Amino acid sequence: MTLNIPVMIIVSFLLTVALILTGGGLANKLGLMDVPGGRKKHMHPTPLMGGLTVILIILPLMIAYSLFFPSYFQSAILAIATVGGLIAALAIVDDRVHISPIIRLAISALFFGVAMALVPGLQIGAITWDGGAEYISLGRYTIILTVLALIALINAINMADGKNGLVTGLCFGFSLILLVSARSDLAPILGILVGATSALFVFNLNGKIFLGDGGSYGLAAFVGMFAIYVYQRSDILISADQVGLMFMIPVGDMARLMIARIRAGESPMKPDRNHLHHLLQERIGWRSGLFTYWGMVFFPTIVAFILPSSNWAMIVLSFVCYCLVLAYCKRDRKDVFPVA
Repeated sequence: MTLNIPVMIIVSFLLTVALILTGGGLANKLGLMDVPGGRKKHMHPTPLMGGLTVILIILPLMIAYSLFFPSYFQSAILAIATVGGLIAALAIVDDRVHISPIIRLAISALFFGVAMALVPGLQIGAITWDGGAEYISLGRYTIILTVLALIALINAINMADGKNGLVTGLCFGFSLILLVSARSDLAPILGILVGATSALFVFNLNGKIFLGDGGSYGLAAFVGMFAIYVYQRSDILISADQVGLMFMIPVGDMARLMIARIRAGESPMKPDRNHLHHLLQERIGWRSGLFTYWGMVFFPTIVAFILPSSNWAMIVLSFVCYCLVLAYCKRDRKDVFPVA
């Protein structure tokens, strides 16, 4: 089984590269091209390849692997692959014909809920902390709270997708962490996600392709569901605070934005350029802002991963760092909700 991990990483990487290099015509035929204008500052129409990668590469590879190498977690993998594909397809429709964010999230919640009802292993049964020594059982609220957590994550990742390389880099990093944390028999499936996200990252970082809603929603759904599944079966990720720390910055930034918009009398889903990645780019530039965002996410996560006893210290550090960076970026900034 060990050899299967690099094999699946390489296969998914190469297939994703092949799709990106040859799929521009398909993206154009499907109307999946991001055209410059308004808030979009890129110079040329760019293929939205994220959703197509989820549906044409990640989904079939995961299903094929689980069928060729059946195991006790086969039903969970099939459920994760199917739901991730359905959510990506739904968001691809949004890339083509705009769908209200509320409707999009409500349908995604339905997909998540059905999967959890059919496969209880995808539910967060209890929230643990202090290295797993303390826990709270979610009881009858298990499905509802798990669905809400996943909806928050996919919306946060989608909102963070406004800077080349940011979300693809995050999803690649999250996938690597889950791969290292997973049981050896589950790791090859996560290798598929690692290979595909690494290829998307390389091309997206250079502005050759964009994820689109299909890619950000689909990849976030995969990452979120696998995080739950790995967390409940891992000897490494044994505390919910370790998992929560991975997603703390994007989810926290989403919460800040939605609260600020509501307080200003705006829709919480209204687009603007007040996201953390926008503020970083305006203050310190694209490249420095990118590395700063990644550092804020991955440095405390990796430290807590290596030293589980530091979880709460890293959570406090992340919160303080986020507040300080935000204050620095917004210094002397008067326009709270610039849209252009």
